[in-house]
Amino acid sequence: MSTSQPTQPADPRPLLYFWAIGDLHYRALPAWHAIHTQRLARMFEDLHELWQAEGQPAFCVSPGDLVESCALENYQLAKASLEAQLGAIPFYPGIGNHEFYGLAGEDPATMAETYRHVWGKQLCYTWSSGGITCIMLDYPDPTTLEDVAKVYISQESLAFLDQKLTEYAANPTIVLMHCPLYNTVLDRDPEQYLDYNSLQHFFAPENSQEIRNILASHSNAFLFLSGHTHSGWEAPNLVCTEQLGGHPVTFANLMSPWYTGTRTGPRLEAEGARASYIPDDPDVLPTFAIRVFDHQASIRVRDHNSKQWLKEWLAPLR
Repeated sequence: MSTSQPTQPADPRPLLYFWAIGDLHYRALPAWHAIHTQRLARMFEDLHELWQAEGQPAFCVSPGDLVESCALENYQLAKASLEAQLGAIPFYPGIGNHEFYGLAGEDPATMAETYRHVWGKQLCYTWSSGGITCIMLDYPDPTTLEDVAKVYISQESLAFLDQKLTEYAANPTIVLMHCPLYNTVLDRDPEQYLDYNSLQHFFAPENSQEIRNILASHSNAFLFLSGHTHSGWEAPNLVCTEQLGGHPVTFANLMSPWYTGTRTGPRLEAEGARASYIPDDPDVLPTFAIRVFDHQASIRVRDHNSKQWLKEWLAPLR
């Protein structure tokens, strides 16, 4: 496993330019929403400035945990907010573990249907842009797991991945899933436990090797995007490249613009009537700009607090 670093200037004519955003956790609770809105306002302000200067992306994507819980009002808030901010830019959502949280006693049988209804997407789906195919995989319904702390990606989802990689074999392909694969993104300081990470049962699939085996058997798979861990800035293997089946696959964790780290983020008091926010150190507000060229992809992380680029990695396509 190695971390890709920029080695040469990128081709100025990308096949595809898009923006990837980690876990957003919209929640309609007024105290939560007030802090959340204030924080994300800085993100959207900077994105709008960038897009005005550099051109709009082909789409934006976020692989899961767009809502804090499955309550319909959280979905409605997320969709309305993103539509207002993105305008005509297409948005591709994924489903994460928080889409299966029912904090108000919601029926588990309806949670996946709420996601489908609001976003108009299946749990697993594909789309193509600029000759690049994207495959969105689902997070498993916890009611289908023997132990909710041990996540298994279903055989149906694995078959979908294998089928679509075969169907789009001629296209460079990006795979998106809420949780990272085992032994990719790690903790900044395991002794202090600063970060949720891919060595923990709940934060990576138990059958990660099965997914790697599928990726290894399809040379068109070159990039795997995930979220879930809310990893802090410069967590080891935040972006890393593995050789699978004789070709490179780069894994990138999208962090989260809401909060990063294990002891940070929102704190509710007075039965949710008041909220406070604990920032990480450093407190970054990250999203990722991705440009795909003929032979490599550029992955750049932007801190919207400082309005600065933090780092660029180059991911080989073959």
